[in-house]
Amino acid sequence: MPTFEIYFVDAFTTARFGGNAAAVVVIPHDKDMDETTMQNVASEVNLPMSAFVKAQSGDQASYKLLWFNPTAKAAFCGHATLAAGHVLLNILKLPATSIKFDSPAGVLNASKGSADEIVLQFPSSPPTVVTEPPSAYRTVLHAFTGLSVADIKTAVFYYAPRANDLVILLDGVDDKKFAALDFAPSADTSREILALNMRAAVFVARSQRDDTDSIARVFHINNAGFDEDQVTGSAHTIIAPLFSSLFGMQRIRAHQCSRRGGRMLIEMPDSDTVVISGHAVTVIQGNIST
Repeated sequence: MPTFEIYFVDAFTTARFGGNAAAVVVIPHDKDMDETTMQNVASEVNLPMSAFVKAQSGDQASYKLLWFNPTAKAAFCGHATLAAGHVLLNILKLPATSIKFDSPAGVLNASKGSADEIVLQFPSSPPTVVTEPPSAYRTVLHAFTGLSVADIKTAVFYYAPRANDLVILLDGVDDKKFAALDFAPSADTSREILALNMRAAVFVARSQRDDTDSIARVFHINNAGFDEDQVTGSAHTIIAPLFSSLFGMQRIRAHQCSRRGGRMLIEMPDSDTVVISGHAVTVIQGNIST
């Protein structure tokens, strides 16, 4: 019975039980695991995402990377990629200072920073402003802000086609109130929101803190339910070009203020690339037999 190393990692945090959790399964280059087994493992561990990494022909600087949530294969996941980079570079301490992941989202680069943070290079996902938003977009907004909507100065809607996300930029909400809000659509409005057929709703605002530039909350708005995504690397590939174009920011200190919370540094060296840096913490490590 094949046995593989498995790690439970909290990504985008320096504290255990913070950030976003992911499992990382390491597959040696001389072993295989089929995708059905990967899905079974992801369902068994039941974390938000599981990453499966396999060294390419013994090359410790090049890995195949696949992502699975408990029910399906995923096209892209930022926090599980950071978790995979953390396991390979910080836990297994590979001799390489940077690695390449061959993934469904293309070739992704990961390297180790001076403070053991993992530095990821992702493709940029610029959103497009929606000048005449359908009523369902405002339904999403009201489901999040509730009675506090009167405190919002403006709300501008964007659509991010690469991620299939609705992005709502808010102005006039303070950090504490933003963190305290919840996404609570009624039974009637849920049907209207689901009919949008989008992946997630990304709420973002400029922070009023001296040590933070952006604050964000991300909620799934699909048939899997309306759960909050605790920390979302992919959403920040949208936020980065948005803040760059609107506010001239090329370096963004980002806080996703969910219940578990997470922080990352975002940089845009060019219009096509988003560099995301974040820490991770290993919570559990062991072996799994398949």
